[in-house]
Amino acid sequence: MRILLIEDHDFQRQVLTTQLARIIDSENDEIQCAINGADALKIMQQYQPHLLLCDLNMPEMDGISFLGHIAKQHYKGSIIITSALKQDILMSVEKMCLNYDLNLLGTLSKPTCLKQLSVLLKQAKERSTLTNQGSTSEIILDDAFIDNAFEQGWFVPYFQPIVSLSTGEWVACEALIRLVHPEYGTVPAYQFIDQIMQHNKEKKLALFILNYVICYRSYFHNRKIAINISSKTLVDPHFINCVLQLKEQYQDLNQWVYFELTESEIFESVGQAIESASRLSMHDFVLSIDDFGTGYSSLKQLETLTFNSLKLDLSFIQAIPTSITAAAIVESCLLLTKRLNLETVAEGVESLSLWQQLQEMNCPLAQGYFISPPLPYNSIDAWYQQWQQKSGNLTLSA
Repeated sequence: MRILLIEDHDFQRQVLTTQLARIIDSENDEIQCAINGADALKIMQQYQPHLLLCDLNMPEMDGISFLGHIAKQHYKGSIIITSALKQDILMSVEKMCLNYDLNLLGTLSKPTCLKQLSVLLKQAKERSTLTNQGSTSEIILDDAFIDNAFEQGWFVPYFQPIVSLSTGEWVACEALIRLVHPEYGTVPAYQFIDQIMQHNKEKKLALFILNYVICYRSYFHNRKIAINISSKTLVDPHFINCVLQLKEQYQDLNQWVYFELTESEIFESVGQAIESASRLSMHDFVLSIDDFGTGYSSLKQLETLTFNSLKLDLSFIQAIPTSITAAAIVESCLLLTKRLNLETVAEGVESLSLWQQLQEMNCPLAQGYFISPPLPYNSIDAWYQQWQQKSGNLTLSA
């Protein structure tokens, strides 16, 4: 693994170099050093690191500007920030990296802890190995590939359970699409969903998922299934007509299927959105806002369309343990939804401590890897048996 250490202070640079030398594989790993962001950019013209260890407060070009530059260059390696700056600045830089789609593994305060550095270095090596394995055969999702994927059955919905935080009861699932390819393996949606939308296939995908859910509905024991749709799909009359035709065939469809509107989308025509939502509502289908708080017009959408529930974005949920601001935002959203009589789902619940914090906030529902990863339909029963025991222990401990 190739490592680039960016540090202007001679002593700190020596300390980090010595620490790295103790934990890297001397035969397969190598370290180069830069004294500031500008020096690092010059080095990276000839040297392509898998891992960057980056200080922030440096002369000539600071680390924050450097990270902005490599984001524009679409740097795909791992990043560890090493800095003695205040926590609020570090949190701002972490948010910047998230929005720039940079792979920030973590932040180390100075003097750096060898144990923490070792953990992050291990993560970087694992990610580097996966990247190298995937780099030889990248997926090109053109029209022909997408159509073939539908024909061959490579698109497969997985289902992530949603449960009650107060009782642990399993109440619903969200359908999440995967590409299960004979060569590439199981590919998560974030690696291909943008191409699906660029090729105007999101309506076809939504109807495919809906029919898939209908086919395997018995596996969910009358729990509701959420299907994601974009604003473009919602305002498409053909999509609404297809949904209502399916309801004629399956008259209780509205009781076990609902639609999550991707909240970051913006409506080209509010009138069309209201028309479509009203047609669905007339037949007792309900809408939910996905990723609430991350889009262009969160509160305006609540006023414009009729929603029955919303899902709090995982970026707020997962920041609760370390961010007073994120906790306040979540508490405010919960107060709002209570006043509006909306169900609220916290997504991204990945630890017991986060589960307990959300319980204390009286959040009704939760979804995340602490409960279950997305599963194929035929794994739901086995998960449910295990979850009943786990949730029983959670309820007792509460």
